[in-house]
Amino acid sequence: MSRSVVLLLGIAATLAVTALWHGPLGAAERFAASVEGNARAQLDHDEMTQVQAHLQRHPLTRRLILTGPADDFQRGEIVRRMGELPGVGEAAWDASSLPAEQRR
Repeated sequence: MSRSVVLLLGIAATLAVTALWHGPLGAAERFAASVEGNARAQLDHDEMTQVQAHLQRHPLTRRLILTGPADDFQRGEIVRRMGELPGVGEAAWDASSLPAEQRR
């Protein structure tokens, strides 16, 4: 086989495994549900029940998006604590989520 055919076969195999991973095998959704569950448990422990945390999807990343009311101190601390959770690469507030001081 020529080098280009082997390369094309490798690319096709990689795309097929990726499609299976994100689709029928559901590993990506299980991962997202696990991380979001851990984030919810941490937010509940911190008594921040109005704050929501969801992994960014399409494509699935390890970026946790936070929404809800919180003051500046809480926002900084929540980002720090959420960023330390297993499976989270980065935590950030949704740009449309205003601090609690600005909601009055």
